[in-house]
Amino acid sequence: MAEHVPGRRKVAAMLTEWSGECVTQHSARKIMKHLSLPRGEQTGRVKALNRIDDTSDTPLDRRLASKGQSIQTLQQLLDAAEVNDKEWCVTHWKANSWEQATKIRERLQKITLYQVKATLERRIEATYRPAEPAQKFVRIDHPARKSRLKHAVIVPDLQMGFAWKNRYQYLDPMHDRKALDAVISLIREIKPHYVILLGDMMDLAPWSTRFPRKPEYRQTTQPVIDELHWWLAEIRSSAPGAKIVYMAGNHEERMHKAMVEKLPEATYVAKAFQENPALSISNLLRLDDLNIDYVGPYGTDWWLWDRVRITHGTKVRSGGGATAAAILKSARWSEVYGHVHKVELGQKTFHGPFQSRTVVTAMSPGCLCRVDGSVPGVSLNPDWQQGCGLAVLDEDTEQVHMQALPIYDGSLVWDGRVIEGQDRADEVAFATGWKQLIGD
Repeated sequence: MAEHVPGRRKVAAMLTEWSGECVTQHSARKIMKHLSLPRGEQTGRVKALNRIDDTSDTPLDRRLASKGQSIQTLQQLLDAAEVNDKEWCVTHWKANSWEQATKIRERLQKITLYQVKATLERRIEATYRPAEPAQKFVRIDHPARKSRLKHAVIVPDLQMGFAWKNRYQYLDPMHDRKALDAVISLIREIKPHYVILLGDMMDLAPWSTRFPRKPEYRQTTQPVIDELHWWLAEIRSSAPGAKIVYMAGNHEERMHKAMVEKLPEATYVAKAFQENPALSISNLLRLDDLNIDYVGPYGTDWWLWDRVRITHGTKVRSGGGATAAAILKSARWSEVYGHVHKVELGQKTFHGPFQSRTVVTAMSPGCLCRVDGSVPGVSLNPDWQQGCGLAVLDEDTEQVHMQALPIYDGSLVWDGRVIEGQDRADEVAFATGWKQLIGD
């Protein structure tokens, strides 16, 4: 009653509820006088009078509970607790009631009591929306070259994602920005005809239906959308004439599976889903604005120069080069795949009539996520390697030459030079407004 003082009628009603005995307005006035409280002021929302328990385990959680006669619905509980629906959303709630006998004026009477409980989650991010700020590019015709060579840069699994640290003040990345920046610098140098994103560009840990969704991964989807759009715009500006293809991976499939199975995380997209039924990776990342083609669903393949099959991949074998060997056993064409996070390259030769021979290649460019165990669902010391792929078509011989370029500590070597990537977290934070990307 320190902030708001009700009138004697409401004091009498509340004391009657608390004590179970009838308290008259005259008695209430005596109590208010004894407490030196002013008379006749209108009541506001008083947490103590409503007996609301408000507890939390983390800055992201909040649990409300009330018991009595005055609060009977969820909305009454939220109003009494002064919950701002722009800052908090209800993830679970329940209400029940029961009858109890109580003595009023020396007579037993039956009253109904109510209990309402609610679990709330802080809205760190808005309901999911397409990436901001939106960037648009008009693809230009690739400049004519005197060289007979056509290049394609292959960007492997990035698994962009975050985990909250420092009491939800810092977004710790699962992806390696320096390694990604090195690949973009390579694209800027080569200006290839094609850039192929092998899939799993987003980790989408909060949407997983296979691994536990830890609290530190919750509400990290929107910063992933905004940052990945920023990097995709960097790729487009570095290769304005290239055809860019984004392959669907099993991690992109997580969002669809989660929405089908109605995970709590999917409730945040309800409004966006109603406004735009075509909620998809392509829409959220604004791929049309960047002139990037999305190839999905997961498992769909795409052909480069009608000679090399590109797929995110489904096979995983333990040990370096084991997946490439498994693919080559039945391969009849060259194949580039992701998914395994290893740098692999193997070849097999077919001998035909008239001394003809065909060489097919199986290549995995590695990954661009962190390889120190930060990605959820793996060991602390995974057998992963960072890298990117390069495919070159010699139009005279019609042969495709493929290379896997390893990346060490954000650096790769190409054409006799070292290309070093930079951690551009400050630029991303400034552009997207996510200040939590800076500092540990």
